[in-house]
Amino acid sequence: MKSITKVLVLLVCGIGLLFTGCNRNSMYTTSEKTGWKYNRPGEGYFNVNTEYHGKCPDGMIYIPVATSVRGQNAEMLSSPENNAKKRVAASGFYMDEFEVTNLNWREYVTWMSVVWKHDPRRIVLALPDESVWRRELAYNEPYVENYYSHVAYSFYPVVGVSWVQATAYCDWRTDRINENELIMRGIIPYKPLEIANVQVREHHPDSAYMYAFTTKHARDYVAYINSPAFSEEIEDLLGKAQEIAQEEANRYGYEEVEIPELDFDWEGNEAYDANGDGVVDPDEWKVALDGALYDAYVRLPTEMEWEYAAYSVETVDGIYQELNTYPWKGDQLRSLDQKKTRGEFLANCRRGRGDPIGIQINNTLTVPVNFFLPNAYGLYNMAGNVNEWVKDVYRAVTGVQDDINSYRGNEFESDSVYAENMLNKHFAYLSPADRDSMRKVMIEERGISKTGGDYRDYKDGDAESALQDSVLAYNNATPLEKANMITKTQRVYKGGGWNDRALWLNPSRRRALEEKRSSNDIGFRCVMSTVGGNEHGRETYHK
Repeated sequence: MKSITKVLVLLVCGIGLLFTGCNRNSMYTTSEKTGWKYNRPGEGYFNVNTEYHGKCPDGMIYIPVATSVRGQNAEMLSSPENNAKKRVAASGFYMDEFEVTNLNWREYVTWMSVVWKHDPRRIVLALPDESVWRRELAYNEPYVENYYSHVAYSFYPVVGVSWVQATAYCDWRTDRINENELIMRGIIPYKPLEIANVQVREHHPDSAYMYAFTTKHARDYVAYINSPAFSEEIEDLLGKAQEIAQEEANRYGYEEVEIPELDFDWEGNEAYDANGDGVVDPDEWKVALDGALYDAYVRLPTEMEWEYAAYSVETVDGIYQELNTYPWKGDQLRSLDQKKTRGEFLANCRRGRGDPIGIQINNTLTVPVNFFLPNAYGLYNMAGNVNEWVKDVYRAVTGVQDDINSYRGNEFESDSVYAENMLNKHFAYLSPADRDSMRKVMIEERGISKTGGDYRDYKDGDAESALQDSVLAYNNATPLEKANMITKTQRVYKGGGWNDRALWLNPSRRRALEEKRSSNDIGFRCVMSTVGGNEHGRETYHK
């Protein structure tokens, strides 16, 4: 009897220990490997944020990518056969529901015009090229004068933007969504752009990240704006900003604009004082920012991501029931739905000579970004209206690629730059001498290797898809031969535009343009990678 009781007691205790050991909640407060407490100065040494709630960026939709067959899926007719079929896979990502609009771009230019008003070069580089509408034998001056700037075209896709400009916009958007997130959480105050301008113009441009928020240097910015030094100089900064604003108002005959003062509780951020010494040290902001910033950077989609999202073909038990010719079912440009949309155009393109769909249905060449029906993922205008830049460098073949997260265009930083980034991440406040010493340790003793390199030419796939190494061969080439030599700066664009025939609306079609050039039928949309999978619910923080 005693032995049976003893066995039952041991069994109950064992079950209790089993459930205790498997308690996931305890993992968030105590290390399940060492038993030390997290965020408890008296009982542990490790300050860390263990809670994660992913955030879906405003205006984006989650695209759940799985394995799929991508590439040519229709007759190529007279277009080049440059996208071979292949099975590939990619991680999930978020993609803009709509193309970037003129209004979105004007917001970007306005921010640049205030923060960098003393450096007009930066503003000029951000402006779209409105002259892309001009044609030698066509009267398009109303588009040149009005398309970008007039309120009537606010929700039309921005054009005249190069790949380089689109990439710069993505970086700027990353910074703005993260800055807004930190303001909403009360981690930093809203700072008028005029104050940022005063600070940027008074200091070296290389230190601008301390005064105009950037995601890359978020910790430095947050530590500075919450420091006593900033609170002491804010009145002086407000005065200078107001003086500059008044001078501009007088120059252009505007009424005086009052710059708002910062409304912020300078004592409120003691909640981020991890070690309890009454001061929030710069390294402690790393904990405060962990999970507060968005998961990844806003960027252009890779060609594979764009193509997958455009088709939006869903699977049944991992099997594709049918493939699309366009981002909708069937192979027609008009809806075959039995409901009220039957017979409506599904995309804006050129049906034939002198027959653009946009003019027929809206009296314009392009149409608003939400004009046509979305595809199965909820994405608008993945075919027609304007072509869209993607991230990849163009090559005439696509067969030589990784089968997971396929992409051509990598340029990795050198060993020394990578080491420097690691030092900034983990040892931001080392002395210059110590930084040099630790950089050598990372490269020589740690053995960091092969982190750097330009891989845009890597395994091109054929001899004709890259410039020849010989400068002499290029110099001796005819103009036609030079024009057909594909460089490292030719970027892919896809989707077809208002001026294209329907064959270019197939998502597998691909063309290229020099990354610094622009066109009146090329725009773009942004994506963001997911981090940590899709296990957690996605949310946007609202104060």
